[in-house]
Amino acid sequence: MQLKYTSLMAGVLVSISAFAQGTGENLIKNGGFEELSRPVTTWKQLDRATGWSNPNTGSADVFDKGARHNTVGIPDNELGTGTAAFEGEHYAGFVAFKEAERKNWKRFLDGRESPFEPAYQGYSEYVQTALASPLTAGQKYDVSFRVKLANGSDRAVSGIGAYLSPVQLAYRNNQFLQEKPQVSTAKKVNNKQDWTEVAGTFTADGTEKFLIIGAFSNGGFESEKVIEGPDSKRAYYYLDGISVKLHPEEDRDKDGVPDKIDRCPDLAGLASLEGCPDRDGDGIADNMDACPDVAGPANFNGCPDSDGDGIPDNLDRCPKVKGSSANNGCPEVSEKARKLFEKALTGIQFESGKSIIKTSSYGILNQVVDVMKENPTYDLEIHGHTDSQGDDAKNMKLSEDRAAAVRTYLEGKGISGDRMKSFGHGETMPVEDNATAAGRAKNRRVEFKVTFWR
Repeated sequence: MQLKYTSLMAGVLVSISAFAQGTGENLIKNGGFEELSRPVTTWKQLDRATGWSNPNTGSADVFDKGARHNTVGIPDNELGTGTAAFEGEHYAGFVAFKEAERKNWKRFLDGRESPFEPAYQGYSEYVQTALASPLTAGQKYDVSFRVKLANGSDRAVSGIGAYLSPVQLAYRNNQFLQEKPQVSTAKKVNNKQDWTEVAGTFTADGTEKFLIIGAFSNGGFESEKVIEGPDSKRAYYYLDGISVKLHPEEDRDKDGVPDKIDRCPDLAGLASLEGCPDRDGDGIADNMDACPDVAGPANFNGCPDSDGDGIPDNLDRCPKVKGSSANNGCPEVSEKARKLFEKALTGIQFESGKSIIKTSSYGILNQVVDVMKENPTYDLEIHGHTDSQGDDAKNMKLSEDRAAAVRTYLEGKGISGDRMKSFGHGETMPVEDNATAAGRAKNRRVEFKVTFWR
């Protein structure tokens, strides 16, 4: 609609940051009014923007660089100067509010009141276009558009919004639409310097086919003066950058996998693993991986088999030495070693009450040296034990010293100390009754246990 303003104010365009919601195709095909069926020359030519129409008898406008500056030109037009498009080279405009008045001659003549009072209805314009496709019931959509209060406006309003309609509207009046917008602003849009974004998200019922934008009396509408003194009681807004897009699915961990199908919604992961992470990169999600920090095959639940014996490291008591399942992944101890260690239980003797090895024990110890050299993967635990005679604490110390003495002897024969550990148990682990001399003799012993800790 053409409006005549006697006082215009200069404006400067400052674009605000783009609305960061919405994904995929914009369901508004000509949201920037860039596609025209023929050039725009003056007011009331919204229908020259492809796909756009007026849903009531109000007449919205399109602004064009080729139009004259005293009508609908860009950046200067009848409503102000310096307003470039938010995007592209065109924008639309609409009267959001015009407070009409009618003469009340009876009250004027009797002098009781002003000859003017508000009319029975106000005036408001809207723009309307078809969606590229109907919306999906239950799906969320983001609606976004920019408006800028024209410099020549004397009023600013709230309730500017968007109504998604199941049918094309064609009212034979220029009143406010009574439909309730799905998206609207509760604040008055009074910025004449910058484009203001109106944006929101709503859940579709599946019937929506058309978009209508304007000021809605059911959208929290209010009006305010934005100039000093008498005003024209009109609010005019430029309009640009309209979009309706599918709302992004909730994705708390920001991994691109929507929460509703993300098996690990709070941990960023891979789409191929339904949103779960895979720290070791073996293709098995961490929450299903028995060894999440070390890559391994699926048949071992993500654990490696470092020694290649068919037993995964997490179940292998000797993960670095090839062994058998019967021995929990450790090598079978040779028959020679087992017999030797059984012999050593009673064959290694010490001077009474001391940790000095008797020379008669050297033969057995030398055989232990040979076994350790023949089997470089063996590690050896040396356990010292005493009978119950004497003080408990002294027996514990004596057992520790005797086990250490054996380790020192073997180390002196060339067996690395890294392959051996010694322990003392005192009288705490008897194998026979300490009440007899024969039992006490068996309890005084040195035990060898082959392990594979390296």
